[in-house]
Amino acid sequence: MHSLFAVVSVAVILASSGCVGVSIQSLSGLEWGVETTPQSGVVLIGESFRGFAAPDFHVQQNGQVPASYIIRDVVNNNLAVTAVGNELIFETASNSGNEVYFRDQLFDIACQACETNTTPGNAAGSYCTISPHSNDGLCVEVGATPYDPLRIVYCNGSNDQLFNIVF
Repeated sequence: MHSLFAVVSVAVILASSGCVGVSIQSLSGLEWGVETTPQSGVVLIGESFRGFAAPDFHVQQNGQVPASYIIRDVVNNNLAVTAVGNELIFETASNSGNEVYFRDQLFDIACQACETNTTPGNAAGSYCTISPHSNDGLCVEVGATPYDPLRIVYCNGSNDQLFNIVF
């Protein structure tokens, strides 16, 4: 169970970090990424063409209570991670909330530990689960290899479902 303090803390840290890029690294040694320059329709995998630990994303609070997050490409803020079926895909970001993908671009992030040091290489949140918003019991999981797509599956607490969000 994740404490409310940890969830609120990661919200404050990520919101205060502005547009600082982050890497989302699994405890099993993989990370969120894509094979090539991100574009609409590209499936996220467990490796980034930018290199391990290089910033790949902006994690932005949606401004609502309770907080959810929109995860955008670090270079192209018009691309957002979108839950489509049981995969994560880059799609055009829904900035007004009226587009078809809006609710599929919201994610809940719950961390067991949060830090305040925003120096590159430090974790904003550790041992975090990332779930499609309002889908209790579902978590994002990395595959067995770097080239496997990230999947949305039932949460089981494995290292494949726990992430560090690193500045």
